[in-house]
Amino acid sequence: MRSMEVAGAAVLATVSVVLQALPPIFVTPWFMRIDLVAVPWVVAWILFGFKASLLSLAISIPIVGVLGPFAGGWVGAIMKATASVWMILVPAFFSLKYGVERLLANRLLYGAAVASSVVARGVATVFLNLYFAIPVFFGMSLDQIIEFFSNPAFQSFLGLSLGLVGIWAAVGEIFFWNTVQGVIDLYVSLAVGLAVVRRLKGRFSTGKTLHV
Repeated sequence: MRSMEVAGAAVLATVSVVLQALPPIFVTPWFMRIDLVAVPWVVAWILFGFKASLLSLAISIPIVGVLGPFAGGWVGAIMKATASVWMILVPAFFSLKYGVERLLANRLLYGAAVASSVVARGVATVFLNLYFAIPVFFGMSLDQIIEFFSNPAFQSFLGLSLGLVGIWAAVGEIFFWNTVQGVIDLYVSLAVGLAVVRRLKGRFSTGKTLHV
């Protein structure tokens, strides 16, 4: 990695930590944060490449786990990292086939990358929440988790409007809100990344660090 990529990753990691310290956009009834914390990591991929984005995540994730409301400690840090990494891995996979410039410029292609990312994230987070995060953080068995999500007091409008119960209540809530978070991560980062690139484009040459 070049020095500019490392520096960019460090700066965006700092931005992520600052965003974590701020109040979240929304907190679900079952205490998941909806926020902008992962946006700088995806922006790091857009501006500086895949390795820089992973470095930015790695630098900030230990602090993200303990800072701010509803941080979740080491369990929260692991969950944020394992959920958000799909927002980097899947678009990066698409870029190998189509190129970063084409991916970011083509709405349909980027939409396909977003859809694939949120599906991967949803499947991963359903499994991790049911079998790792909630059992470890709250000390609950799978049956207790299912009962918890079936309680209307801990359901969002999704579960309440669809009348979800049992395992489907848990799967529906976890998958839906991680989809919301994933869409925010990828489209906000796209807007920010392209705005920065367009502002800097033509002022200086940075080789491969600026992709569009």
